[in-house]
Amino acid sequence: MQPIAPRFPTVFALLISLWAPARGQVIAPQAALAEADRLAMLYNWPRALPLYAEAETGFRRLNDAKGVLEARLGWLRAEAYEEPSPALAAEVGRDLRSPIVQRDPELMLRCLAVKAAIEEEVNEDYSRPTWEKIQELAKRLNDRRWQARAQAELGIIAFLDGDVATATQALKTALVSLYLQGDMGAAIYYGSIVGNGQVETGQPETGIKYCETAIQTAATVKDMGFPFMAYEGKARGLIALHRNGEAKQVLDEAIRQAQAQNALAAEAQLLVVRGKQEATVNPQQAIKDLGAAIDFCKQQRFHHAHAWGTFELATVYRDQGEFAAAERHAATAERETEGLEDKYHLPEDLALMADLAAKAGRAAAADSFYRRAEDVTEGLLASVPSRQVEGSLIATLSNLYIGHFSLAATKLRDINEAYKVLETARGRSIADALRREPTHPVRADAISEAAAEEVSRIQLALLHETNRSQRENLLERLFQAEQVVAPVGRPESRLQQATIHQAHASGLATLQRSLRPDEMVLEYVLDEPSSFCFHVTRTNAAITVLPAGRKRIDDLVDRYLAEVRSSKTGAETGANLYSLLVQPVRSEESQARLIIVPDGRLHLLPFGSLTDPQGRYLLESHVVTYAPSATVLHRIRNSPVTHAPTLAFLGVGDVQYGGDRTASNKNSPDAASTGPPADPFNLVGGRFRDLPSTRDEVVAASQMFGEKRLLLGPDATEAAFKAEPLAEFEIIHIAAHGIASAQFPDRAALLLGSDPKSGEDGLLQVREIRDLSLNADLVTLSACDTGVGPLEGEEGVANLVRAFLFAGAKSVVASLWTANDPSTRTLMERFYRYIADGEDKGSALRHAQMDLIAEFGERALPFYWAGFILVGDGSGKIPVSPDTVPLRHAGATPARE
Repeated sequence: MQPIAPRFPTVFALLISLWAPARGQVIAPQAALAEADRLAMLYNWPRALPLYAEAETGFRRLNDAKGVLEARLGWLRAEAYEEPSPALAAEVGRDLRSPIVQRDPELMLRCLAVKAAIEEEVNEDYSRPTWEKIQELAKRLNDRRWQARAQAELGIIAFLDGDVATATQALKTALVSLYLQGDMGAAIYYGSIVGNGQVETGQPETGIKYCETAIQTAATVKDMGFPFMAYEGKARGLIALHRNGEAKQVLDEAIRQAQAQNALAAEAQLLVVRGKQEATVNPQQAIKDLGAAIDFCKQQRFHHAHAWGTFELATVYRDQGEFAAAERHAATAERETEGLEDKYHLPEDLALMADLAAKAGRAAAADSFYRRAEDVTEGLLASVPSRQVEGSLIATLSNLYIGHFSLAATKLRDINEAYKVLETARGRSIADALRREPTHPVRADAISEAAAEEVSRIQLALLHETNRSQRENLLERLFQAEQVVAPVGRPESRLQQATIHQAHASGLATLQRSLRPDEMVLEYVLDEPSSFCFHVTRTNAAITVLPAGRKRIDDLVDRYLAEVRSSKTGAETGANLYSLLVQPVRSEESQARLIIVPDGRLHLLPFGSLTDPQGRYLLESHVVTYAPSATVLHRIRNSPVTHAPTLAFLGVGDVQYGGDRTASNKNSPDAASTGPPADPFNLVGGRFRDLPSTRDEVVAASQMFGEKRLLLGPDATEAAFKAEPLAEFEIIHIAAHGIASAQFPDRAALLLGSDPKSGEDGLLQVREIRDLSLNADLVTLSACDTGVGPLEGEEGVANLVRAFLFAGAKSVVASLWTANDPSTRTLMERFYRYIADGEDKGSALRHAQMDLIAEFGERALPFYWAGFILVGDGSGKIPVSPDTVPLRHAGATPARE
């Protein structure tokens, strides 16, 4: 094993060079056996099988009983991967009892590997005891390759058993070990399985990257078997991204290879994926393909693939309105999945059964199925390794919660049940973080620490590299290093302290008691054919069916955002959205303060800019704020302050990026916007323009407060920000470039100054923000796109806002699009002036926005003011002490104004 280099190596590329199989000079049978073993470790079964047979024949001629058994066991293992059978299992059982095997640990290891290969084709969980024995025996023999393989297999079993945290850690550790050992066959195989798992947990882009890496690596390894699992995972990821043409090409090639090599297990799974791909373009063909795949799986006794194919077939029948056929196949799929003890996939089966029962008018049965599905899901969510995985799981299973909500709201007419279902999923990662017992930071292992350092080095290089080829290489290295960075422990925030013993979503009555008399929560649920608004006040709760389904609402939101971001009024589209989303509720009751809990693309919609039938903005009559869920809102409001901040204001601005420092016209909102910043995570890159006007913005905002701290110009670095006592600040204001990442949410960042000496790249990213410890009443992100990010179903949107709320902020002001320099500066100055005058945060932002509308009249298009929204608790006032102390910036020298 190579020692770990001081700089973290490129995991998937550098370690390939470590693989160098020995080739000793031995007599013919031994040579055949050694070559067959080498090919078997590379999953090249078609070439390994005849060599094992040749070796067995040679050993028989030499009367070498041990050699015969070694070669025979190798042949059995190769045959088990291609076509397992009861006869193979019986033969291995006899071999295990053989005195030769009992006396020889290496033969025992070989025999157990065959046994596990046969067992896992029937049911992965059956193979658990065997893999545990392999792991223990390999440890005694100091066989690190088989130790790592056993660890990976046990990780897969844990995943199917619902223990996602154990599975993630086991597979990650095993993959690193396999690369370091040079076991490239296993590294490619298990890396492909991780890619498939990423697709299943709602991260298709990441899954595709894993699988493409496996495919590319396989092409560099001599005699590597065809990476069927990598092709399967890539195809599944492409289907999830609706790239069906590409998925078909990948599947056609993989199925052709599987049939040519008689790889029956691979063929079975690929046939199911092809049926799933066809379902999106030709449902009738999908029914034929899936039916043939199911027959094939039954014939070969591939139970997991059979359960999966049957589920997919039931789904196609359901979508085609053939409910009787759908119920028949769904029942079979659910029965098979339960028999396999596959807890990970069981909720989907149960949710499908529930949906079909509801369509048949059996509301009680549907409710029972949904409850069972949610119980299993709770078990999965209890063991997730990170908030990102938790959010992805919720996103994957969102149809479960929406279906149950719709049933409770329309069939059962149970408002409390509908509320409970919704709040179980909404904003779940934040709610769980706020109620879970805090964990203390733990020291990462040496490999993870080295990987984190490598991430910073690569990102720093990306900020300056302009060559497309070099950027492509850096981005590939970045992805690889990110996969090794271990989740770290989370510090204790006041919100987490306050909710340790609260294990469930806040009840409806509890939420109502926490609302002000003038507040109303509008919690939206987008569905087809109808959508819903759950509206709650202090004294009333009701569900209104909205006059449009998800697709129509999504289309209108996209059109409205395109118009507004193009500096158009969007008046007609905004009025249509108002009539669909607000008017049906407002006609029943009206409160001065609206708290929006969005769903789907409504997370990207500034409700305050929608216009009523009289052409007035909703903002003119209401204070509009947002929350990830009603439960999160309640927890934020009811968290006692165990440590009151001692400093009023931390401001960061005028970051020196080394770009053009030309300021925009300061006197008109018609000045050019900053434009979308360069993206360090694409192949183009580019220089980041300096934002000198942010110095004036930060300084002006700070004038309203007493004890303050400013990081400006060369002091506005990531290292300096992290060095501040962040838990001591009541308000944190950051005026900088913002970077959103739709593909990899944890890359979203605020771009501050870099400081290579400190090891900081200047990118204050989501994964780092989550681990801060904040007590701030308000965090203002005066930057582009800080409120956007990938939508994760009922979990919400993955962005910088969620990270700051998780870290302990009570409220976050963020932007939904590219910020305009002069209008933003004016807006922020007015916002803080109203706060200093004693207004609550939501009212202060509303008044600041209305000031711009009043001052610039028809030129005050929504683009200039509507993009900033407040998420969290906007009802609180921030106590402000008079500005009686000198203005300071980093270094305790007078600030330049």
